[in-house]
Amino acid sequence: MLECGVDRRNIDVLQIGTRYDYKLFKIVPIKLYHDVPQCGYRVLFDNYKVIYATDTKTLEGITAKNYDLYLIEGNYTDEELEERIREKQQVQQYCYEYRVKDTHLSKGQAVDFLLQNMGDNSEYVFMHEHIER
Repeated sequence: MLECGVDRRNIDVLQIGTRYDYKLFKIVPIKLYHDVPQCGYRVLFDNYKVIYATDTKTLEGITAKNYDLYLIEGNYTDEELEERIREKQQVQQYCYEYRVKDTHLSKGQAVDFLLQNMGDNSEYVFMHEHIER
């Protein structure tokens, strides 16, 4: 680690489901499901709660009632994804989108989660939105 300029003393290896207290905030890693090991985070300040979840195919089993801020993946709509697949098939291009439904959260799934969890004053930001280039 030191060869690349990283000092091990400044790295914490966190375990899923364990709450860590850093004085200014607490953090709890939460298990997410992707095609590689992945986690999200609950970040808890004295009077402010944040949940961060991106690069996941589902939020099933996760609740975050009345959090102040939701940073949640909203990668695609089903219509957008199907259109991108059709366009790439027509020109015989590599189609990354085939695996997206099994590795990323749709905007619809994100909205369902938000509607089940948000309070009156909650805010959200869609993270990891797909931008076609």
